[in-house]
Amino acid sequence: MKNLFTLLLFLPFIANAQIIITQPQQLNFGNVNVGDKDSLQLTVYNSSSQSLTVTNVKFYTTYNDFPFSASQTNFNIPGNGSQTIWVYFEPVHNILHNSELVIQHNATSGVTAVDLRGQGVFPNAYYNSTQNLSEQALKNALNTRLGQGYNQRSYSQARDAMFMTIDNKKNNGQNASVNTIECVYTGYNKASYTSRSDAQTTSPNFNTEHTFPQGFFNQNLPMRSDIHHLFPTTNNSNSQRGNKPFGNVVNGTAVTLGGGSFYNNNMFEPRNAQKGKTARAMMYFVIRYQDYSNHFSVQEATLRSWHNTYPVDSIEIRRNNDIYAVQNNRNPFVDYPQLEERITNFVTNSVAPQIYGLDILQTSINFGTIISQTPDTFNYVLVNRGNQDLIFSNFSLSDTSFLSFGSGSGVNDTIPPGEDISIAVIAETPTTFSFSETLDFNTNLVGPQSSLSIPINGQSVVVGLKENSLEQNLEIFPNPVQDRLFVRSQANETLMVRLLNAQGQEIQFNAIQESVNNLTFSTEHLTKGVYFLEVTDGSERVVKRLVK
Repeated sequence: MKNLFTLLLFLPFIANAQIIITQPQQLNFGNVNVGDKDSLQLTVYNSSSQSLTVTNVKFYTTYNDFPFSASQTNFNIPGNGSQTIWVYFEPVHNILHNSELVIQHNATSGVTAVDLRGQGVFPNAYYNSTQNLSEQALKNALNTRLGQGYNQRSYSQARDAMFMTIDNKKNNGQNASVNTIECVYTGYNKASYTSRSDAQTTSPNFNTEHTFPQGFFNQNLPMRSDIHHLFPTTNNSNSQRGNKPFGNVVNGTAVTLGGGSFYNNNMFEPRNAQKGKTARAMMYFVIRYQDYSNHFSVQEATLRSWHNTYPVDSIEIRRNNDIYAVQNNRNPFVDYPQLEERITNFVTNSVAPQIYGLDILQTSINFGTIISQTPDTFNYVLVNRGNQDLIFSNFSLSDTSFLSFGSGSGVNDTIPPGEDISIAVIAETPTTFSFSETLDFNTNLVGPQSSLSIPINGQSVVVGLKENSLEQNLEIFPNPVQDRLFVRSQANETLMVRLLNAQGQEIQFNAIQESVNNLTFSTEHLTKGVYFLEVTDGSERVVKRLVK
C-alpha cells in the first residue's frame, strides 16, 4: 500500500469495455455447517456514465442443488453508481464447493464472473471421515465408519429391543398408552402385548422382516441382527414378501389386512409410508456389508427413486437414534440422505460419470460503438460447468489488422471444473467503419462445441475535439463514494490527481491497486461529506464533486 498526497498517473491510451466491476472479485465463505446459511457482501459497480440493468445473477448447481444464491438477481445501477447485494452459501454436502457467480446485464460489455468458494461441513462428527469424498472413496469411508465400535447383538436381543423399545409406540415418542407395534407393510397396530413373544404368538401374529432377506446370507451374524434393516410385520405380510425384490407392482395382490402393499410372483411393493425407509435400509445394508446374491443391484434404480420421493420423517430419525443407542452405529442415509447423490453405483466400483459442460454466456462479442484509434477491450467469459477439465486451444481472430488478444489471452489453457476463462479481445480501428469478424478456438468437447466461432461486431467513430478529451477520457465511480473509489483514464498524458475537502484542503488517500488502466483508492477513512477530485494534465483541469 502506498500513501499519497499527489499521485502522478502514467496511463496508456487503452479503454476497457468491462463495464461491471465487483468488489471483491472472489468470495470465500470458509467452513459452513450443512443446515446453516452464511452470507457475504458483494458490491457491483457500474463504471459507465449510463445506467444499466443487471438482468441476472447466475449460479451453478452442485449435485442438482444451488448451494450459492443472492439477495437480488435483477436490479438497476445508475451511471457511475453501485449496488451492494448479499451472496449466500447454504451447503447441502460436506464437500469443498468451487463455483462461479456470473453477473449478466443489458449493457454493451462482457459479463463479469466472481469466484465462489466454501467448505460444507456435516455438524454430526460421526461422519467426519466422509468430508470431501465421493464415489468409491465415500463408500469405503462409510463402510469403515459403520463397522467401527459396532455393538453386535444376538438376534433375540435385537428383536427384544425392537418390540419393547425402538418400535414400541409407548416408548419411542409416539405417545401410545400401552405397548403398541405397527406392521410396516399393512399399517396394522397391535396393542397391549406384554412381551415380544406375546406379540409373536397371539393373533395376528407378528414377525421380524429382514429387508435384505436373511436367506441370502445364510442367517449369519452380524447381518441377521442388524436392526437398521429389521422391521416389525405381520406373519402373513412377511411371508407374502418372502425373498422377492422390491418394485412397483402392476395388477398385484394386496397383502393380508391391506394397507397399501402389493405383490405378485416376481416382486413386492411396500406401502408408500414404508417405501423410503425400505430404500434407506437397503442402501445401508449393501454399504455396510455387500450385495448378497445380487439382490440389490436389480432394484437399485427403484430404491433410489423411493429414497428421493419419500423423504426421512421424524419417526425414522428417532428410530435411527434409538438403534444407535443399542448397536452403536447409524444409517447415514437417514442422517444425510444427500449422500446417495455422491454414489453412482452402490454395488460395483463407483465412478462418477464424466460430464463435460461449457456454459456459453454470450453468443457474440458486441463492442457497440467505440472510438477509432482507441483500443477497447471485451472480456469474453466462459464457465466450466462440468466435472472434467476443459482444454482450450488454437485461438485465432479473423482479422488481426485491428483485432488482438489481451495479455494472457489467446493462448492454450486448461480450465478446471467450477472455474471460468476470460478471453480478452482488443479492437483498435484506424478509422470509422463497421466490423463483423470472429473469434475462433477449439476445445476438448465432443460435438458442436469442439470448434467454436464467436461473432465479433462493432462500430467505430472518430472523436477529435481536444478541448473535451480529458473530460471524455475520465471515468470516476462510484458517486456517492463508498469504501473504494475507482479512477479510469484513456488519456495518454501525465495526470495529477488530488483529493480536496469542501474547504479546499488537500486530503490524503491511498492507492491500493494500480494497473495500466485502472486505479483503486481506499476511501474507508473519509468521513461523510462533500469532496472534490481534481485531475489535471498540464493543459486541462477537471474537477469532480464527490459525496460520501
